[in-house]
Amino acid sequence: MEKYEKLLNMLMNFNDSIRFAAVCNTNGDIIWNSQRKGIKNIVPLDETKQTIMRIIEAWAQNSNLENHVGSGLYSITSYEKIKRITVPLADGNLLFISVNNSPAKNSKTKNYGLIADMGKILSIVDFVKSQK
Repeated sequence: MEKYEKLLNMLMNFNDSIRFAAVCNTNGDIIWNSQRKGIKNIVPLDETKQTIMRIIEAWAQNSNLENHVGSGLYSITSYEKIKRITVPLADGNLLFISVNNSPAKNSKTKNYGLIADMGKILSIVDFVKSQK
């Protein structure tokens, strides 16, 4: 099994709120992707690809700060309907994840402050990276 297939399968199995996950190269090409069955895209794939290009450019620009703050670990952008998570991978590629952004259960107000379980996501990335 290709390592990216394994990575995306493990992520999709770990969390039902993950809608879509992809590994992209530095040109913005989607190398491998997985979409949850029965889930329709909120954002059309063409626009997702454009977003991925902007994200890659932003990660490249932010790398100028590495001498001051260290390497970037992940980024989360939260919208009313989804969260988009990006994680730079060791081989220069980028992990892109879209998750549902549901309000907190039993909340009397719309509380969208729940953060994806980044510790678990990063553990899965590290595990797959360690596999030969």
